[in-house]
Amino acid sequence: MHAQMPSLAGGVLAARLARRWKVPYVPVVQDLMGAAAAQSGISGGDRAAKVAARAESFALRRATLVGIIHETFRAKVEALGVDPDRIRLVPNWSHVTSPAGDRAATRARLGWAPDETVVVHSGNMGLKQGLEVLVEAARRDPAVRFVLMGDGNQRAHLEELGKGVPNLDFPPPADDADFMDVLAAADVLAVTQRASVLDMSVPSKLTSYFAAARPVLASVAAEGGTAHEVLRSGAGVLVAPEDPGALLKEVRRLADDPAQARALGDAGPRHVAAHLTRAAGLARVDALIEEALGVWRT
Repeated sequence: MHAQMPSLAGGVLAARLARRWKVPYVPVVQDLMGAAAAQSGISGGDRAAKVAARAESFALRRATLVGIIHETFRAKVEALGVDPDRIRLVPNWSHVTSPAGDRAATRARLGWAPDETVVVHSGNMGLKQGLEVLVEAARRDPAVRFVLMGDGNQRAHLEELGKGVPNLDFPPPADDADFMDVLAAADVLAVTQRASVLDMSVPSKLTSYFAAARPVLASVAAEGGTAHEVLRSGAGVLVAPEDPGALLKEVRRLADDPAQARALGDAGPRHVAAHLTRAAGLARVDALIEEALGVWRT
């Protein structure tokens, strides 16, 4: 029995069914909802965190083996009552292909001038992303275009916050055929998180960002998993979270140093080829399941 968490209902149900059917149970932790609620600053987050943590503990303590997508999850999973000897690292892999379109043509189609600096954020617009930092950065520097592409429960709030900022765009999510070309047309790809977000998740957008061969600018806590992954890739730089001034300073620095921006961008696909291929990812999952079957049989 295999489950992907943060689905609390799925994890709990899989644990119960595995016990009923007497089969091994192997969840892979993609996110920790208890930590998410505690760190995201939502109203009532502490209560929600306790409820989620109880469900996570129930689901994970009953597992034959537990997969985690990043080492920063290990301590949290152990704190939920999982034996350290049953935790295995199973990183995600890249699900996207390399950009195929002409970059200049894509920029022209999107209305981006050849000589303007474009910063793109793609993905969920939720509380934990802290995307207000990009809205404020856009307000401070009209010479830099900021593009927030995606959807989420904070999109309407961000659009309202950014009213009257002409260099701030909120396009709908790109379709699959166009997605990588849009990312590759940017000058900088941004990933942001609130300062309180440390170890609850590693954004899946990073694998797409790396494959797009553009420099990644991470406005995140330096001790978290996202920062670790960006630095490990060699494809990006860090700035303090929730600091629009620091973010703008780094955007300008990259714009003024095309050689470094190109070097960072080139490191992304190399990192994907070395660590994030589909074949390698599936092999890790297969190995996890095979090991769980062996443990269960003994």
